[in-house]
Amino acid sequence: MAVIFGKGNLLGMATALELKALVKQFPTARVVDGISLDIPKGCFYSLLGPSGCGKTTILRMIAGFSEPDEGDIILNGRRLNGLRPYERPVTTVFQSYALFPHLTAYENVAFGLRRRGETNFDKKVRDSLAMVGLAEKAERFPANLSGGEKQRTALARALVLEPELLLLDEPLSALDPALRKRVRLELKQIQQRIGITFVFISHDQEEALSLSDRIAVMNKGKIEQIGTPREIYLQPATRFVAGFLGAVNWIGPVGVRPEWTRIGRTAPGDVDSVAATVETAVFLGDSVHVHAKTADGSVITAQVHDSAVDYEHGEQVRLWWDKSDELRVSQ
Repeated sequence: MAVIFGKGNLLGMATALELKALVKQFPTARVVDGISLDIPKGCFYSLLGPSGCGKTTILRMIAGFSEPDEGDIILNGRRLNGLRPYERPVTTVFQSYALFPHLTAYENVAFGLRRRGETNFDKKVRDSLAMVGLAEKAERFPANLSGGEKQRTALARALVLEPELLLLDEPLSALDPALRKRVRLELKQIQQRIGITFVFISHDQEEALSLSDRIAVMNKGKIEQIGTPREIYLQPATRFVAGFLGAVNWIGPVGVRPEWTRIGRTAPGDVDSVAATVETAVFLGDSVHVHAKTADGSVITAQVHDSAVDYEHGEQVRLWWDKSDELRVSQ
């Protein structure tokens, strides 16, 4: 059975969003299976898990694009079940950004304000574009914006409506790796500045760890663990959480991450070490991953930060780690 740490509010903050025993049944599977969450106000909260785990279905239910078969969705004390998407104080930034190609960035941001009947919105739109660093590109069409600028336009369009909750459906996945790192820093800075509660959907553990105040790790429609990024990385509750959050060497019931695994041609005399044979050494720029096989056939990866150290295929080595670095999890 999964063990859940950290259930409840972050640092005693008031709750913004409550999910109470949510269930969504599809013809072939129960995609969301009794999910309950308390999401604090002003929190950057991530739902993290592999494709098909139910996280996007939860986002769709919060937004009003789908209704739960069971359970309640409560935002700042108001039950949202049955309300249409436009009746909810919730906005969504989609993976595809969903910008109108025939409208400028300014007109895309103004679209929702026009739709709800506002007329004196010029300052709101320009302030929103300025907040995401696009003040000078207001008159550009999406085709003339970079991937990062499109993402920020979609964010400005969502934030200009002053929602109580912002949902982000893997909004960085279409960006190249270098741009993704820059934009996620900007996203976190914007969230801290405006203080709106963000619920972020992702299958990318690095994104979730770097952005989130709190993370719920999902698997097969259920929550495996809730906690801060540090808690779920350093104290994973299950093998699934440990492996999904990063590489793990499993030595019997014990897990050790590659960055905590030491390797040498000899080992210090005061530690227990494991004999192994080098299989491959992979150069990664700032480090080298050395993959070595033990006598029982297990392959253990050690991360070596001194990239000048060279290990050859077939070389005999010793592996060891600190007891304090061991991950002891449930199955």
